[in-house]
Amino acid sequence: MLYKKSLGQYGEQIALRYYQKRGYKLIIQNYFSRYGELDLVLVKNKQILVVEVKTRYGKQFSWPEESISNKKINNIYITYQLLARQEKLSEFFYLEAFIIEINDKIAKIRRYQI
Repeated sequence: MLYKKSLGQYGEQIALRYYQKRGYKLIIQNYFSRYGELDLVLVKNKQILVVEVKTRYGKQFSWPEESISNKKINNIYITYQLLARQEKLSEFFYLEAFIIEINDKIAKIRRYQI
């Protein structure tokens, strides 16, 4: 389990650097509620972006995107609304999946707006 957690943290750091290089500022990382976790909450030009990061190492039988179910998306929305009320943020936000697949020391990145 420690391996999975450290791989996830590694992926989140890659994603954070990726977005920061594109002008995004971090609002909060790893925000937890009883409904789930927000990996990255960023802002650029007053627009909020919530990023769900999925990192996989080696060859696997399923796509990392498949782990982002409708229930997971709904829980992200609920969790963000709690954060928005708490921190007085806009209720409107964009949601992206940031996928990192690491094979043979090569990382491939994909992004999807959800």
